[in-house]
Amino acid sequence: MFKFILAAPVTVTPNASGMPGAALLQQMLGWLAQIALWGSLASILVGAAIYGLAQNSGSYSNAFRGKQLVAAGAIGAIIAGLAPTAVNMLFNAAGN
Repeated sequence: MFKFILAAPVTVTPNASGMPGAALLQQMLGWLAQIALWGSLASILVGAAIYGLAQNSGSYSNAFRGKQLVAAGAIGAIIAGLAPTAVNMLFNAAGN
């Protein structure tokens, strides 16, 4: 009923050598990672300031918001740092 046609296996090896704009793209990804880290740092610092001020003034809902910003900044920094490793690890785990 079903007829399977076997084809030659397809292989992919990522390689940016000779690709037009590869150096610029790599530099832009580096800039994006730097912006992500700056944003994470800003979130941690702003969150710490909000938490400190709100805690001392008795505004517990704003203190919670400050803690959220600190946690979000820390998680953002972790993700920004792990992203290249995670992408490479997942690509290699998929059968490369």
